[in-house]
Amino acid sequence: MELRHLKYFKTVAEELHFGKAAARLNMAQPPLSLQIRKLEEELGVSLFYRTKRHVELTKEGQVFLEKVYLLFKSLDESIETVRMVNRGELGEIIIGFLASAAYDVLPTIIKQYRKQYPSIHVVLKQLTSAEQLKALQEGTIHIGIISEPIETESLNLEIIRREPMVVALPKEHPLAFKTSSIDLIELANDPFILIGRKSNQHHYDGVINSCYEAGFSPNIVQETAEMSTVISLVSAGIGVAIVPASIQLLLQNEVIYRDISNNKFNTVTALVWESKNQSSIVKAFVELVKESVIPIFNK
Repeated sequence: MELRHLKYFKTVAEELHFGKAAARLNMAQPPLSLQIRKLEEELGVSLFYRTKRHVELTKEGQVFLEKVYLLFKSLDESIETVRMVNRGELGEIIIGFLASAAYDVLPTIIKQYRKQYPSIHVVLKQLTSAEQLKALQEGTIHIGIISEPIETESLNLEIIRREPMVVALPKEHPLAFKTSSIDLIELANDPFILIGRKSNQHHYDGVINSCYEAGFSPNIVQETAEMSTVISLVSAGIGVAIVPASIQLLLQNEVIYRDISNNKFNTVTALVWESKNQSSIVKAFVELVKESVIPIFNK
């Protein structure tokens, strides 16, 4: 039994007229009648009562028609499911992200993505940039959201935004009352809180180099793994910090943020994924970020 035989049967059952069914199928009536008889022989039952003027389904034919409808419905659903997978509209995507991206970039991406691809199961993993690069190579994540530039042919990079760094001061700090931008040399005698180099090499090196260019080496009293912890320690008065401008949303009543004079230190937030990854889901995700998210952060 072939699928076309079921299609022939369904059409005759709907028309209850072999001539009309043949016309609908773009075939002659005799071959259609022959195919229906072969189907009945294969099943071992009569599907139609036939007279010269009338065609009617038997009880067996009625039951068989219901099952055929279910079969075609299932087939249509299977075809649409395969097409959705091909369009990147069905399946799972695992996204690595930095803690600092969770304040604005990640929520914006996920909101846009879930709106356009509601059938994709999204799995989020908070990892450092280095951990994400390793996870991409091992295949445990599909997309990464990192904060440092990379140069390797095995990975693609799409910058979401570039942003300047700002100074985070405890509320009681003498410079907190200064409304203008701060020259880094003014912090030469302050204790510094930094993201550890293993957690974010680009940020760590950028802070050290910026201070060095300003004429001093920072007195680092505490290193942490996450930006939120840095801000918490600043609010506790343990020290000052240099952080991305987007972090200014955190603890605004406890931490004072100020621009840096002649600031040459910028940080990036970027998507990264394996060049050899041909997944339609990953391709669709990257395209959505390019079209709907990047413009939001580059107005």
